[in-house]
Amino acid sequence: MMDIKIDTDIFPKLRDGVRAHWAPVYFEPISGSYERFVVGVAAFHQDDFHLEWANQLDRLKCFYGSDAIGAVSAIEIAGEYLEADLAKRATEAFTKPDPAVTGIAFGDLREAEGRSLESVARSWMSALSSLYIEPTAEMVAVARPALNAAADAGQGSGDRLPFMVCDYVKSQREGFAGYFSADLREGKQRRMKGSSHKVIIDFSGSKLVANFGTLKAGSLTGSVNLIKRRLWDLKVERDREPGSELSRNHEMILQRPPKDDPQVTEKQQANLDEAFEALEHQADQEELRLRALASVQQIGEHILNAEAA
Repeated sequence: MMDIKIDTDIFPKLRDGVRAHWAPVYFEPISGSYERFVVGVAAFHQDDFHLEWANQLDRLKCFYGSDAIGAVSAIEIAGEYLEADLAKRATEAFTKPDPAVTGIAFGDLREAEGRSLESVARSWMSALSSLYIEPTAEMVAVARPALNAAADAGQGSGDRLPFMVCDYVKSQREGFAGYFSADLREGKQRRMKGSSHKVIIDFSGSKLVANFGTLKAGSLTGSVNLIKRRLWDLKVERDREPGSELSRNHEMILQRPPKDDPQVTEKQQANLDEAFEALEHQADQEELRLRALASVQQIGEHILNAEAA
């Protein structure tokens, strides 16, 4: 009888892949409802993790119309926070969850094998989520310049408002400089520099904690994204407060063009209103205050009055 030799090299070897735990991340838009979307899958083992997040969130517009802006914002903030939490607490981020926004829930941990953690996460996202398509090489090539541009923008938001508010308050009240972050006190253009998950607080007083941002009619999307990130920073800082009885007010303070600004068109004003309503909804969900004022002076006086109260 002729011996038949099977070339086992043609079969994948387990030692070339990984065995990992994975779990889905759900977004529940209506509290108490059975309605939910799979917005992420995390795959991890003792040495590393990979979080694959929904990349087709625009599809939510089919369900919620203009209200989708708030849902998309919540999902994006949840993804940033979860990635940071996984890096810090690993599996405990799922076994003892502490999501950044309401409406985020986690599925059961399961085991899987794959070529890599990324492969495991992507394959399950493709199978489970209608808000995701697996990136092709062409999509990655197109997305990379945009991501690089966003990273470059993160090195400095270009928003002068926090610096101007700091200068105004310092000119009105001696001793208040120490309440502002070091980069604002020193006039350094260092907004969000370094770790993308570093929490930055502009003003931390005895009674008020605040971040500042400009809602810009000419670059609305970029300014909204920065404001969403500053809201997330405030939420994290607020949750660090030792007790509710002694907690300070936490506010995201915006400067936005007034209704009668001649340089802003009616369409731009409508877009500003829509963006503000979505941001206000997000702030309400996190039990934060979103405040819009017209000028640096008004913002500065509000800070001085809040600390004097």
